[in-house]
Amino acid sequence: MEQISKTFNKITVESNILYIIATPIGNLGDISLRALKILSSLDILFCEDTRITGKLLKNFGIKPVKLEVYNDHSNQKHRELIINKIKNSNFKFGLVSDAGTPLLSDPGYKLVKECIKNSIKITHVPGASSITTSLVLSGLPSHNFFFGGFLEKSKIQRKKQLENALNLKSTSLWLESPNRLIETLKLMIELNNEALISVMRELTKLNEEIINGSPSFVYDQISKKTKLKGETVLVISNNNQSHYTNEMILDLIKKDYSKFSTKELATYISNKTGLPKKSIYNRIIELKS
Repeated sequence: MEQISKTFNKITVESNILYIIATPIGNLGDISLRALKILSSLDILFCEDTRITGKLLKNFGIKPVKLEVYNDHSNQKHRELIINKIKNSNFKFGLVSDAGTPLLSDPGYKLVKECIKNSIKITHVPGASSITTSLVLSGLPSHNFFFGGFLEKSKIQRKKQLENALNLKSTSLWLESPNRLIETLKLMIELNNEALISVMRELTKLNEEIINGSPSFVYDQISKKTKLKGETVLVISNNNQSHYTNEMILDLIKKDYSKFSTKELATYISNKTGLPKKSIYNRIIELKS
């Protein structure tokens, strides 16, 4: 604890800089020491919703600094006013989103662009992000990935986004509303049920849920739930040999059990998953016995 206190006290906060601060996406324990020190030292903090950010500060016992709204509705004139404040005062400034890392699927990038244009120093206080967390937990190839932001509300446009995702050689990540998730999974089944996907919900929270599998497998799991809440992350990979869990293999065997002979079924599932035919064959024999 003494070392933590020393580290905390050594953190300096300067004026005329915009601190871009990541905040927890669910678990308050994910806040960093540096973020706490800077948040407690700021004069003005720009945020999407003063109620949400005010509650966050209160949870950490930080006396409210001056909170100013900067969100999707902020225009160029608003950004110019902020730039003038940062340039012409000795205040300390910060920027947060409602949760996670600012600028990733939020309007902060326009403000940062203006700061760069006006030679205002910016620095990042890294921390939680639903995007990187989802990529790590999906088990899908992570050496090359694409983040597409929010899926469109329009079914036609969303279908085009998913088609493009399925044509990528890299893993892709998308944000989706819980109200549209079932419909989106149906589109995935229609487009390519051979793909591997992951759906993430309630990340870092007590009820965190990660469902991996083919679109139909994930759909079956999600459709059993009576109520979905909270933003979800959909991770898509065309590499259908990336990972198949024991549960998924068992599901494939049961689903196609009556269509093929044991040998034919082993060959079919081996081709589908990339797993050795012999091990699949043995699994089928075990299931029969």
